Amino acid sequence: MSNVLCKICNQEAEQYPRMADREDINCPYCGKYTVTGFDIDSCFQDKSNFYKVSSWIRERNEFNLRPEIDFSKFEQILNMKDKKIKEKFDLMMNYLSNLKEQSWLNDSILVKCWMKNTIELDLLINKALDENLLDVQLSRLSLREYEYPLFKNLKFEGLEYIENLEEPNKNSKNIFIAFNFTDELIPIFSNQVKEAVEETGFTYTIVNQETTPHDQKITDEIVAKIKSSRMIIADFTNSSTNVYFEAGFAMGMRTPVIWTCKEGHEFSFDTGQFPHITWKDADDLKKQLVNRIQAIM
Repeated sequence: MSNVLCKICNQEAEQYPRMADREDINCPYCGKYTVTGFDIDSCFQDKSNFYKVSSWIRERNEFNLRPEIDFSKFEQILNMKDKKIKEKFDLMMNYLSNLKEQSWLNDSILVKCWMKNTIELDLLINKALDENLLDVQLSRLSLREYEYPLFKNLKFEGLEYIENLEEPNKNSKNIFIAFNFTDELIPIFSNQVKEAVEETGFTYTIVNQETTPHDQKITDEIVAKIKSSRMIIADFTNSSTNVYFEAGFAMGMRTPVIWTCKEGHEFSFDTGQFPHITWKDADDLKKQLVNRIQAIM
């Protein structure tokens, strides 16, 4: 392993032995990722949106995914719509709620909250101060050009704000369904799982090429549906990286996830810390889902 400069954030990173057109990078800021088939520096001169790539990688690393990025994927991430300022604010408040009191903030808050720069951080911190949500020390003596503030603690209003974030879409009647679209699973999820959802009073919500307009990106449709759902059912039978991402995104939105997997199937990544429904057949899955949905309700 050798030391290199990360071509996304320009910080010192580790590079595994290079193989042909493949670069495996472990960056302390962006995280772990693989670049295949192109050179970032020669293909992209404007780096103003590179913060999106860093945050996109880090988001996937949080769920044990090491993304592989080719030219098309890199370009797609750069052209993604920026997160709304309210989304960034909520991410920041959630990030702060998991910190110990009296903690100096650092670069992590930028990359984990999809912030462009420290100017945007100052904007959001000042908004939180205006709303009396937290207590911070804004400066300290230093020769550095920018000093991150000292987070002291969340105030009563801040703790209340976090509590409200923990129950998104409480009145939504949608349940988003994520699974691997195989010949074995499609009839089960189109019938018994759909029945379980509808019997508990919810709307069965699914996104695939057939349900998405041709002029709309399927990833945009997935994100929109998850954001508007009361909960998500994520099945890891015949593991699909898309299902891992959809479950991870839902968790980031604080949307309850029902984890399921057919008996005898192994997970691609470690999700053992989450309570899974292990099912034998379609009827068994339906019965357990009805019970779990009712428990969340």
